[in-house]
Amino acid sequence: MAIITNGLKDVQNYRIKKSVIGEYFEDIVISEEVKVAKPNSKIFEHALNNLKHTDKSKVLMVGDSLTSDIQGGINFGIDTCWFNPSKTVNTTKIKPTFEIANLMELKDIV
Repeated sequence: MAIITNGLKDVQNYRIKKSVIGEYFEDIVISEEVKVAKPNSKIFEHALNNLKHTDKSKVLMVGDSLTSDIQGGINFGIDTCWFNPSKTVNTTKIKPTFEIANLMELKDIV
């Protein structure tokens, strides 16, 4: 598993490494470091290359932003899961493959 995040490396590295979930990820791809940000598909390509993973059919992008996370996954041609804990109505043309309100729901998807 990898984290792909837009933002500054110092801020994001600190947040992720201090978080309780940081240890579960093999890689952290930060837009400032790779000079490309979501929703550009190149950041997803970079992450999969780092993981030495080539089978897009076995990749799921989970994110809370329709415009960067979900659109980015769609741009890259992978399944997407919109984490929507507030159950906001999606009025955009961006359509995730899955939608969840609780991260425990991921168990039923993966």
